[in-house]
Amino acid sequence: MKKYQVSVVGGKPPKRPDSFMERLRLSITRAVKALPLGAAAVMLAGATGFVSFIGTPHVGWDYGCSHATRGIGTCRSASWCSYYGIQGRRVERPGDGERCKLVTLLPLDWNKVIERVWK
Repeated sequence: MKKYQVSVVGGKPPKRPDSFMERLRLSITRAVKALPLGAAAVMLAGATGFVSFIGTPHVGWDYGCSHATRGIGTCRSASWCSYYGIQGRRVERPGDGERCKLVTLLPLDWNKVIERVWK
């Protein structure tokens, strides 16, 4: 009742290296070939962690002085600073006697992220 005849066509199967050094060389070669994918995953994880915990760059746009000014650029402390970045306009309140920075790292506002996801 045999309807099919099975035969192997093609080359020989790969031979396992005999020596320990040859097997070690092959395993190192495979690890080096897989490195770019692993390095990309590490870089992606690092960038995600940086954005999640430290913040994203924002550029200072506007500010309000906490005292009367005389002329341009005499504001020594700000009551609020307005920054533009990935999540749009963000208003931050610096500490007493601090100025607004031109470029700063602000953490993500997770409430806005969750709001956009659930809409």
